[in-house]
Amino acid sequence: MSTRFCGNPGRSFKPQNGMVLLLGLIFLTALTLLGLSASADAILQNKLASNLQEAERAKQSALMALSWAENWLLELEGPAPETCSQACEGLHVHASGELPSHPEFESFSWWINQGHEAGIDPLTGERTATISSDSFNTAVWVIEEVHSIPASEDGTVDLQVWYRILARGSGRSSTGVSVIESTVVRSWPSTESTETTGRCPGSEPTADCGRFSWRELR
Repeated sequence: MSTRFCGNPGRSFKPQNGMVLLLGLIFLTALTLLGLSASADAILQNKLASNLQEAERAKQSALMALSWAENWLLELEGPAPETCSQACEGLHVHASGELPSHPEFESFSWWINQGHEAGIDPLTGERTATISSDSFNTAVWVIEEVHSIPASEDGTVDLQVWYRILARGSGRSSTGVSVIESTVVRSWPSTESTETTGRCPGSEPTADCGRFSWRELR
């Protein structure tokens, strides 16, 4: 019985030279690099989303503080508050030009020393609202008198004053800070007999009353 061998009788079998192993290592390295790149991108996207959330939280805190301060001023009864370099009866109203050119970059201690915590009536010290209780710092507002038109001598026109209100809010970290500014105008009774109830007490029908403008500083 004879045995036949198929194939080229002159061809010899050689051992593997490691090419398959090398290709496998290159493939695994490429997959590892792709995985690391995807992981780094996911981490970056997560940080960006977190930063945007902090910025939005700080902005909402500042907006709520600004709205509270505006409403408090527009509903305040009695004569117009005087400007004071120090707090007068609890209320600190700055004169025109007294504030620094860029208060949005001042520290929180400066804000709390020159202004008032939002939600607390500065005249009575009574808390009427809670603004952003989960923020890193409490929401604060500062007020400045920037312009006024005196009342007429016959008492037919009330005193009109333009105020600049600055509100500072923060997120859940010290890095998330937002500062918003608005200009508010309102009238003050020119005589003691003028009605002093309701929003903008003492304002005649033709007087300006309310927010005049606003902008985001930080």
